[in-house]
Amino acid sequence: MAPRVSLSEEMGTALNVHSQAQELVDSFMKSAKIGATLDVAQIHKLAGDLQNSVSRNASALGCLGRIREKDNYLLEHSVNLSVLMTVFGQHRKLPADVMHQIVMGALLHDLGKILTPDEVLHKPGRLTREEFEVMKLHARHSRDILSATEGIGELTVITAAQHHERMDGSGYPEGLKGEQISVYGRMVAIADVYDAITADRAYHRGLTPTQGLKKLLEWSGDHLDSTLVKQFIRCIGLYPVGSLVLLDSGRLGIVVEINEEDQRLPIVRVMYHTKFRMPIAVTTIDLSKASNQDRILHAVEPGQYKIDVRKFLV
Repeated sequence: MAPRVSLSEEMGTALNVHSQAQELVDSFMKSAKIGATLDVAQIHKLAGDLQNSVSRNASALGCLGRIREKDNYLLEHSVNLSVLMTVFGQHRKLPADVMHQIVMGALLHDLGKILTPDEVLHKPGRLTREEFEVMKLHARHSRDILSATEGIGELTVITAAQHHERMDGSGYPEGLKGEQISVYGRMVAIADVYDAITADRAYHRGLTPTQGLKKLLEWSGDHLDSTLVKQFIRCIGLYPVGSLVLLDSGRLGIVVEINEEDQRLPIVRVMYHTKFRMPIAVTTIDLSKASNQDRILHAVEPGQYKIDVRKFLV
């Protein structure tokens, strides 16, 4: 475990790791598409760099995960999923070698999409039933490509292969049920759904982080492992990084760092006053400090105040 540092201290490194991760996953997918030898050593190093950054300060990469471009979803989703799995795995105190393998599985979980036709993969609207059947094949393709790649561990393959399996057997590619799905498959399914539904896509607006967590609870039991969902919510925070919250003072603040000791008291960046309906000087406030008299009332929808959360995260 790397020693913990402040958000500002880690942000520079996190920016570099995040950029490298997108470039490397892109390069890896392009190599796989033409049947070239995959440089697994680079992915191993990247997984280690991601884990170290999250260990030092998870909120740095967490902030970057909220800044996304609609036309770059595939790469950003792979990187964000690896960050979420690192946070989740550390929360569950998984052994270092297990952590490393599942983070690699998260990074490469969508590798099989290189074999999905572009007209299906990049279709801006809802897929037809036939198109969805084609799309579903990507999980099996990811498993097969990784299984045939030297230097890839078994848990990496399992994590990538099972990210769409569901507790009631309605998932794919194998329709596994309950305990048939490995704990790592059940973990990655939760993180994958959360990241997907909170992302803006060409055809739908992403949910807020708080709304996303509520959806996970709704889908617990039938689709997602309910015990693991509760653990995921505890490690992501009551108000995840990127949440817009209303304070008792009437100010709006964006959560930039969660407080592991008390999730009700994160560090927020205030920028708007609801009582005066106007922007205010951007200030970062640690709600856990004794000198602070403000508190969070509830999360709010950024669109209600026409606030672009992304502008205030870095």
